[in-house]
Amino acid sequence: MVEIKITPLGTVSPYCKGNMNCPGFLVETNQEKILLDCGNGITRYLDLIKDLNNLTIIISHLHKDHYGDLLSIAQSSYVLKRLGYIKEKIKVYIPKGDIVKVKEDYEDSDGWGTSRMVKKNLLDFDYIMNLSKVGYLEIIPYDNNSKLNFDNMKLSFSKNPHQIITYSTKLEIEGLKLVYSSDTGYYGNSLEKFSKDANLLICESTFLRGQIKSEDSHLFAYEAGLIAKNANVERLLLTHFWPEIDKQNYVDEAKEYFDNVEAAVEGKVLRLKR
Repeated sequence: MVEIKITPLGTVSPYCKGNMNCPGFLVETNQEKILLDCGNGITRYLDLIKDLNNLTIIISHLHKDHYGDLLSIAQSSYVLKRLGYIKEKIKVYIPKGDIVKVKEDYEDSDGWGTSRMVKKNLLDFDYIMNLSKVGYLEIIPYDNNSKLNFDNMKLSFSKNPHQIITYSTKLEIEGLKLVYSSDTGYYGNSLEKFSKDANLLICESTFLRGQIKSEDSHLFAYEAGLIAKNANVERLLLTHFWPEIDKQNYVDEAKEYFDNVEAAVEGKVLRLKR
């Protein structure tokens, strides 16, 4: 029998509230531990001595609510390594850095101060890469074509419409399939194809009907339900909630299209078995 244990560590954005943290899901099999995103506060739900051993971290994109606790992981791993509790470096996979346009001041040939738009690496990328100097980490950039293999588990990625480069992650092991959407807009996303026939789709549901999107970079809860229906998944687990709104509102809206849906709750374990 194969089993996947999924523990939500963080389910809200863009800030923590009460016992709720920013995004993070710990996925465990008999051989592997994969942390999908590492948002602010998620280390409160980890047993660091146990969970940092044989851990791999996948960061979906470089918005701070999805990687904010990496500094805590880095500092903890440094101490635990020195105390002899950790033997191997924690591998942290992050998207290859975005190139962004920023305004830069400079002095022209006549000595006048002026400015221009220049292309530079996203600062978050350089910040995370430098965490390997703080903790016992190995930081590894990945892209849409990357494939990761861990014994009998394989991971693949699919790029999402979002403000910066963002990937959904698919984990497959002996006939079980789990997909984590991370942040995504609705139009132009590949989630229906990427999560086809998945046993579990963990899907963001940032907005409720009637709220206004400034751009198509997140989902309404009913859109998450529609994706789950069209992808023919077995179960839908909603996440990425506004901290001030009752999670049941998101579930009710998603159920307009898909019945087998629930809201992710910090510490509430789900299991997939075959």
